[in-house]
Amino acid sequence: MTSKGNSKNSQRKVKQKKQNTDKKMVTVDNHVKMTSNIEPGLLKQNDISPVKGKQNKSLKKGIKRKAEDSHAINETFQVSNAAVSHPKMSQKVGCRHLEKYKGDRPDYLDNFKTIAELSMRWYKIGIPRENKMLMHQKCSECSLKGDRLHACLDCVFIGCWRGESHARKHYKNTHHTFATDVQRLEIFCFRCGDYIYDIDYDNVKKHEEVRAEEKESDIKEPARKRARYVPWRPTEEESERIKRNSTPFPCSGLRGLLNMGATCFMNAVLQTFMHNPIIKNYFMTDKHNKNICGTSGCMCCEVDNLFQEFHSGEKKPYPPCSFLQSMWLSSKELAGYSEQDAHEFYLAAINKMHGDSHETKHQELNANIQNCECIMHKTFGGCFQSRIKCSQCDMSSDREEHMVEWQLHLRGLVTNQKKKNGTKGSQESNSSEMDVDKNSLEDCLDRYCEKEQLPGFKCEDCEIRLLNEDDSSEKAKDSVNSCSRTTTCKKLPPVLTFVVERFHRASTKTNTIKNEAEFEFPEEIDMAKWTSRGHDVLEKGGTLDDLPNYKYNLLSVVNHEGKINTGHYTVYCKSRDRWFLFDDHAVKCASVEEVLQSKRKAYLCFYVADTLEYDQPNIN
Repeated sequence: MTSKGNSKNSQRKVKQKKQNTDKKMVTVDNHVKMTSNIEPGLLKQNDISPVKGKQNKSLKKGIKRKAEDSHAINETFQVSNAAVSHPKMSQKVGCRHLEKYKGDRPDYLDNFKTIAELSMRWYKIGIPRENKMLMHQKCSECSLKGDRLHACLDCVFIGCWRGESHARKHYKNTHHTFATDVQRLEIFCFRCGDYIYDIDYDNVKKHEEVRAEEKESDIKEPARKRARYVPWRPTEEESERIKRNSTPFPCSGLRGLLNMGATCFMNAVLQTFMHNPIIKNYFMTDKHNKNICGTSGCMCCEVDNLFQEFHSGEKKPYPPCSFLQSMWLSSKELAGYSEQDAHEFYLAAINKMHGDSHETKHQELNANIQNCECIMHKTFGGCFQSRIKCSQCDMSSDREEHMVEWQLHLRGLVTNQKKKNGTKGSQESNSSEMDVDKNSLEDCLDRYCEKEQLPGFKCEDCEIRLLNEDDSSEKAKDSVNSCSRTTTCKKLPPVLTFVVERFHRASTKTNTIKNEAEFEFPEEIDMAKWTSRGHDVLEKGGTLDDLPNYKYNLLSVVNHEGKINTGHYTVYCKSRDRWFLFDDHAVKCASVEEVLQSKRKAYLCFYVADTLEYDQPNIN
């Protein structure tokens, strides 16, 4: 009896201890972790959604917000319990330094509201030309722009993050604990050494994002009438009705395209668009809706229709008839049933979608194509920098050029496939170049960015200086051949497009030849060496380790096999970390080894940036 009673008492104690453990919340490395039956994944940022609430006062256009609006913001955004029952988030959970900071300062949101409003102006809406007082943000110490700047929440200091990191030095000098990323509006605690989450700051961020989208829409389309944004959360009855009347479809996105008559070049490039994560996110989030647009022959509407067809759950190959008609009407060079070039179609599609995009209709906001807001230039658009430098006086001049592709020159085996007098030309090898230079992606980039001497080019500064000195010696002759040119990439796009120059004209100007030399390309590449910033660092004796992350991962490869006029295009695309081969209507599984072995067929190689959280620095 005694042992049995002790056993019951021990079970009771264990049960009570377990209940206490289930309710306990602990903080490890400044991240909320909950034990036992509460999953940490339930406390993600996505679980916070806007709901309908009362607002103290309607905000009129052009009137600045007041501090009292914070109560309306807190009432507007609440934790959503519609889809799943989430535990209530305690205000004491999270960073203990932030908890004390909020208790000591009742106006702790004021500075963050100002920074959030300015951030929307800097990165989303754009600064009006007539407002000369509202300048772009830069580091308060070194005037550096765009390099993950952080603004202090206690004062007006803005500091850079990498390199000298004046933001961290400001914390050491002033002991101001909290700063926010001026672009992403995330809070960083210097004492914890990590980014932290707080529901009050997140509510302010969401509120400013909604206001910015409304202002941006009014600027781009001032004559269009639209309903005011109203936060909404479904009731239990509405949630049940949605579940009952909704039919889930598999979102595989894998579907073949029928060949409409020598349209394999178009099918291959379209598959790269369908599996491009940035383009996919743009159309799948309804940024361009064909039912709302209503423009005849709009290429963006055709791509939006393709995404709907690819994610409809239908497995049969899709015939892109309307897209083919739209392409023929927009580009007469690509019209007809003859074999066309995939590279030419890629450029034509970018130009057509750029013209049809809603973001480009307001010309004043997009006067410079390098800052174009259309989805194609935001995805593939970058910037080359050509620098001419004089070795005599060290003077240099830079010239920028917009890019949507990076053309790579091949050396080695050249095949003549043009018919002459009714017979096929035999394979000819260019012995002067064959096996002399390698054709890996890194080697081609090195050749593209290598220093090029400019014979006969005169340095204006040297010429003026020599004329003033009345010097007609050998220095005057040397100044003529002292200039060199170096081309590097100043701004890398989110998706890099490498074009392998396999087709080019022969010396006869009528004979087109195809270079079938092997072109080796890696699954991952670090582009730091070929950027303008990396070139400047190496020239000054630095190392590439001092630069940020410029890594790119292989996304898709368009292959051309066969002859010039009667060849065939296929494409390898990566979807959900798996590789697939798209051969018009046929879709097959593939391995990364098969993709990398297509050395003699690779024509277009697409690489996506490993990190898309921040814009690549564009710094002189």
